Amino acid sequence: MQTDALDLLHRTMEAQLVRAEHPADFPYLPPVPSSRYTDPAFARLEHDGLWMRNWLLAGHISELPEAGSYFLFHQLDQSVIISRAKDGAIRAFHNACRHRGSALLLEQKGKAMRFVCPYHAWGYSLEGELKSVPDQHDFTCLNKADNSLKPVRCEINRGMIFINFDENAGPLDEFLAPQSAQKEGYPIENMVVKDCLLVEMDCNWKLALHNFLEIYHVATVHAKTLAPYLNSQSFVIALFANGHMRFATRKKKGDSIFDQQLYKPDNVAEVFSECTIALPTFPNTFFALDPGGFSLQSFWPAGPDKSIMEVRLMGWDVDTEADKQHWQAMNGIVRNILSEDLCLFRSIQRSLTQGTIPHLTFGYQERALYWFEEEVDRRIGIDSIPEAQRVAQVLSGQMVR
Repeated sequence: MQTDALDLLHRTMEAQLVRAEHPADFPYLPPVPSSRYTDPAFARLEHDGLWMRNWLLAGHISELPEAGSYFLFHQLDQSVIISRAKDGAIRAFHNACRHRGSALLLEQKGKAMRFVCPYHAWGYSLEGELKSVPDQHDFTCLNKADNSLKPVRCEINRGMIFINFDENAGPLDEFLAPQSAQKEGYPIENMVVKDCLLVEMDCNWKLALHNFLEIYHVATVHAKTLAPYLNSQSFVIALFANGHMRFATRKKKGDSIFDQQLYKPDNVAEVFSECTIALPTFPNTFFALDPGGFSLQSFWPAGPDKSIMEVRLMGWDVDTEADKQHWQAMNGIVRNILSEDLCLFRSIQRSLTQGTIPHLTFGYQERALYWFEEEVDRRIGIDSIPEAQRVAQVLSGQMVR
């Protein structure tokens, strides 16, 4: 973050701390239809217009430490192999044999110098080329060159691996550009995965993500877990193009694991010590950055009223007993905080599904939720959405340009 941007951030926080009125220049946020979180037809619009056409975070380069390392992307009814080849390049392929469609790899992660189908033993290189076919003489018209694994767009930004099912999508760096400056001074690419959690939730994926786009609820829901360590009144939001955002909240200093800085590296900007910086990255990912590491949440649909939260805890590449104990403690804290939210997610979904609540009401502190919903519509295509399910496009004037 550049000096002038940092100065602006601090001034904005100071203004927020003394704010006692609704900003005069901020627009009214119209109600958001509840059917966006219950209707299978709307979920299909999201699948086709959003999930199959956007850059999606799949993992981190530290999960592929050497040639042959792989992990599987299993979301959105898709199975994708993401692996590192002998040339060091990271590639992605649909996890489907070109013979009769069997999955090539069944384990979630591992190492394989070739991809061999467990059904009929067709073999592929790490570059996806078909190399071996048992009894090939019985396939008289088979051209191996025409039967390579089907690739999936795969690009890397700051050590994060993204995939895109749309082969005509624009470059990843271009998509992330509006938010990129916010990561300056934080070496995401040098971190490694310390732990992973998968949390099944009884709610629409957007409702779960909403929870991470505001801290209005923190004083109530997380009164003993988060509220003592965050100065919620200092919370500021920057809205960027492509649905991305930046949040900043001043930390309260005290004796807690949130203040335990096992590492104070010189290459992490001071702002990440002073504030909790969070970067919601459209469509479904939330970075929370701290000098000692960061948490990374991704939210995936598993039906109109079901979803999965994928959590990665990222830290420095060290292997000490103190480090292990720190991340074990962080795992417990994350689970505890999430448990405070999950029962509420379930009740919200029930209210919307039953039709008790016809629409959601967002206030100024929840403007990030509305910005996110606006971008959902823009990505799907506003004209493709039934008028009764659209959100009005009112926040473009609040975007940082």
